[in-house]
Amino acid sequence: MEWIGWYLGLFVMAATPWLELVIVIPIGIGAGLHPVPVAVVSFIGNALPVLLIIYGMDWIRKKRWYQRLIQKRKVKTDAKEEHADPKKLAKKEKRQRRMKRIFDKYGIPGIALAGPGITGIHLATALALGFQGERKQIVVWMNVSLAVWTIAMTIASVTGMDWLMGWFG
Repeated sequence: MEWIGWYLGLFVMAATPWLELVIVIPIGIGAGLHPVPVAVVSFIGNALPVLLIIYGMDWIRKKRWYQRLIQKRKVKTDAKEEHADPKKLAKKEKRQRRMKRIFDKYGIPGIALAGPGITGIHLATALALGFQGERKQIVVWMNVSLAVWTIAMTIASVTGMDWLMGWFG
């Protein structure tokens, strides 16, 4: 019965932003749990919040109150930019152009595949949505990325634990 608690804990940790597969899988395997269920639970724990982020943001964007909020924010931003320091404004525009250029070069696949290792899959999903990526494409690439990272981390954790046990066992 204790193993249910372990797997539930791994699921919750995997679903938590910044506690990615990179951390959760080694913890589970290091605790002596079987690698396949650890990988499956970790994958599902990361994939469910990604789906909630994608479809939740889509739902929120369609709400009237959100559209009014965005409109008010745009009016305030435009007013601030009129009185803003030209140097700061140029710097901001340069940064935005650079981020857009990176997105155009690597696209959703690049963000998705780099996400778990650099920013975390949850933030990578939000970035892809922010760049107005196609929802279905984001879902597919984020899950492909999670699958690749899950397999890689499971293999690395199993071989790493075997190597460590050879040193200390």
